[in-house]
Amino acid sequence: MMNKIKSSIQFTLDIYLDALRDHLSIESKAIETALSELPVCERYPGLCRRMEQDLAMGRSHAREITILLSRHGHPAPVPHETVSSILNTVSGLLHGGEARDVLKNVLATSGYRAHQITSLQMLIVLARQLGFAQDASALECLKDEETASAEALAGLMPDIVSQYLAAA
Repeated sequence: MMNKIKSSIQFTLDIYLDALRDHLSIESKAIETALSELPVCERYPGLCRRMEQDLAMGRSHAREITILLSRHGHPAPVPHETVSSILNTVSGLLHGGEARDVLKNVLATSGYRAHQITSLQMLIVLARQLGFAQDASALECLKDEETASAEALAGLMPDIVSQYLAAA
């Protein structure tokens, strides 16, 4: 019976650690996307400020997830801002970005944010199941920040659409 309990705990821990790594990948992708889209948003000051704030938040969240992984004996992965994100940024600057894709990109960002929030909700449940109260608390803070960011982006939508139509 004791081996079955240990096995169950180890299984849950493995799922939790995999989910943390997956969430770090999600944050890394969000950072890369923000870096590549920032040059395009200059015509949309509210969106640009939101993206800059989200970029800073994403970097902070990636650091926090890395700390959580380290706390459980898993070394920090390679730096998350990859060469591809730098190349995407340079490409966006050289080609002036795709201003016509702003609405599509904002919609995609909103969907991606929902994915991040759901990922954090799952991590919180797993952390609590494992008795990792400190992890759960940190993850709750990250989830609250992501939720506030999603709400702020939704609040910008009328202005973004108006500015988009005015520029067309």
